[in-house]
Amino acid sequence: ESPGLSEATTGFLDRLSIPALIRRHSPVVMFIAGVSFDFATMQRIDAWTDLAIQGLYLVGLTGLLVYQHREATGIWTPRGRTARVWSYNVEALHFLYGGLLSAYAVLYFRSSTTARSAVFLGLLAGVMAVNEVPRVRRLGHPLRLGLYTLCVLSFLTYFIPILVGRIDGRVFLLSLVVSAVLVWPVAGLLASSAPGESGGQARLFAPAVGVLVLVGALYELRLIPPVPLSVQFQGIYHDVHREGGVFRLVYARPPRQPFWRHDARPFARRPGDRMFYFARVFAPAGFHHRVVIRWDTFDRARDRWTTTDRIPLAVSGGRADGFRGTAVKANFAAGR
Repeated sequence: ESPGLSEATTGFLDRLSIPALIRRHSPVVMFIAGVSFDFATMQRIDAWTDLAIQGLYLVGLTGLLVYQHREATGIWTPRGRTARVWSYNVEALHFLYGGLLSAYAVLYFRSSTTARSAVFLGLLAGVMAVNEVPRVRRLGHPLRLGLYTLCVLSFLTYFIPILVGRIDGRVFLLSLVVSAVLVWPVAGLLASSAPGESGGQARLFAPAVGVLVLVGALYELRLIPPVPLSVQFQGIYHDVHREGGVFRLVYARPPRQPFWRHDARPFARRPGDRMFYFARVFAPAGFHHRVVIRWDTFDRARDRWTTTDRIPLAVSGGRADGFRGTAVKANFAAGR
């Protein structure tokens, strides 16, 4: 056989080996590993084990950002065993980002009950995708600090309400302030790695301010899902009655109804029928909040939706299966 052909064949097989493929595509592989690990281990939004893991991810992410910047500026060089471990710092960074962003996507998706909240979910998905673009990664630490700020704020948006036991505008504002207080020193640590630059901390912190302002605007527009609350189940029924600790949901299954829907939509009305709305709303332990069940009807003449009823429902947290509540409507007309 030809020695040249043998070397070429060997090199080709080496490039096709599993370790080589993983190493060549390590950012994507580690990002997917972080997502998979998160999906496999995540429990409830108020599970302290999951919250502790996410907190450790953020701590690890902070350390990686600081030391990556110090290495890039030449004031720190890993040596010996540290150098061998540090050679996987990019893979570790993407694993942490994958774990955090996928956790946020799952938890915010579970909490979303309207199409408007898809804007924030789209933002998270976009960040997950942009994080994998090499050209974006080369833009440097100001952009990475913006992504880091989004991770910190997304975590605090539900962690602080879990601690406080409620959600409202003041609690969300507290989340914004605490995020800024935590990110500002990190920007200072990065700026101290480049002592020759003036105003480095403020320059690095600018993308973080942009993220805080953007998420604050989304909250004002009601485009942020109401974490840590989530609607686990909801539907329209002909009757809802309780037997001991069990709710019986009565409905006539409409023809050609999708197999995944288990309620009376569209609602076939008979004389004397009332329309029952049933929902299971999850809230963390010790959490107290009031949600509003809103009935809308579509006005054909004005070509718009009109609210006819707003029924408050007090929610108490703690049950893994969620707080169960019902609203009944007796006066309604045909239509949407």
